[in-house]
Amino acid sequence: LEALDKAARRDPRLHLLIVGAGQLEAQAREFSTTRHLPASFAGFLNQTEIAKAYVVADCLVLPSDFGETWGLVVNEAMACGLPAIVSDRVGCGPDLVEEGNTGALFPFGDVDALASTLGALTSEAEHLRGMGRNAQERVLRDYSIEKAVEGTVAAINAALPVRRN
Repeated sequence: LEALDKAARRDPRLHLLIVGAGQLEAQAREFSTTRHLPASFAGFLNQTEIAKAYVVADCLVLPSDFGETWGLVVNEAMACGLPAIVSDRVGCGPDLVEEGNTGALFPFGDVDALASTLGALTSEAEHLRGMGRNAQERVLRDYSIEKAVEGTVAAINAALPVRRN
């Protein structure tokens, strides 16, 4: 929200849709209201509802700390054609987010870096859409059900003792 506050001063077109509920929700709502931020709170959305958020979004922002061991929401958003802006502590960042190609990385807690990234990406709408297409292609190519099955079978085969006839 602090990054949005800074970025929205430079680009009034920005609007943040916050999905989820948790311990910080009341503080986030108060901060947003006090600063008159361009933000909407959707609350918790289950698996059947989350696609609605992806449809109205231009990108996903996941500023998580080390508690985000992977960040499945990044896979989901990218599969829906959204680029992802994630902190350098989000587990899937190194695997899914290619700087300027499928999204962007920023140092966790660096409000200025996130604000700058938001501003840069929103000022280049066509580039943002292109990153979304790249993100979707990447996830659908490399993280499909078929790939998961292949990986599971390979892991099982690697763990089994070698049989000799």
